[in-house]
Amino acid sequence: MFRRKNELSFVSCIVFVCLIVVLAAGTVWAQTVERGHLVGTLFTQDGKTPIVGGVVRLKNISSGAVSAAEPTDAQGNFRLENLSKGIYQFGITTAEGDFNSNELIGILANETTKITLSLNPYDANVQTAVQEVLRDQTVEEGESRIGRVVRYNPATKEAEVFIEKGVLQIDDRVRVKGLQTNFFQDVESLGAGGEAVKRLFAGQNGLLKVIRTADPGDGIFVICKKGVPPFFLTPCGIASVIAGSGLILAGVVEIADKTPVSPFKK
Repeated sequence: MFRRKNELSFVSCIVFVCLIVVLAAGTVWAQTVERGHLVGTLFTQDGKTPIVGGVVRLKNISSGAVSAAEPTDAQGNFRLENLSKGIYQFGITTAEGDFNSNELIGILANETTKITLSLNPYDANVQTAVQEVLRDQTVEEGESRIGRVVRYNPATKEAEVFIEKGVLQIDDRVRVKGLQTNFFQDVESLGAGGEAVKRLFAGQNGLLKVIRTADPGDGIFVICKKGVPPFFLTPCGIASVIAGSGLILAGVVEIADKTPVSPFKK
């Protein structure tokens, strides 16, 4: 009887030790396989002048976890280690202000993603208009109304629109919604005064190429481009990836029908 108890105790110890080994191996595997690193350099708009003291912040779009690098050094270099594998949005904080990005970064397991960033400040008019729209992102369905349809030309498939506030720009994602209208599209063509333009400001009338019929009075709403909210609500510009060795996602993330407002491309 005593011998059998000893045998059972010995077997229990073996099982316990094996369990610890398996758990430890699983932990090591998770840390090794599921994590990666990000290194890069931060420049001004010219892509040559390093920015000292800028803080690169990442947010995992799945978990919402935020990571921040140490301020950039004299060469503009930064590093973030042991990031969970996944897709990240990023923003940059500097002494001049905050910069959002329109791109997403993919962090891969056991790999170091290398990127080079440049900061592109808005001009005064664009900065004010962008911030005006972003501050409204808490409205229903995360949309911000910026204008309305004045009339629609079925021959050219263009809607004359009036911008009530903020700014409408090429590459914005918009929703056109009215009593009989409800569709989403990317802004690929804008016109004003008989010429193609990149943006329309509050108080301006312009032409918007639309993918479906629009009715006078339909609202124009700006929604999110990437399915995630902006990093900062009062950005002073855009942070752009000008070189990268890893997975950089720009305009490839599908957008759900109900998404919060995002920043605009300059």
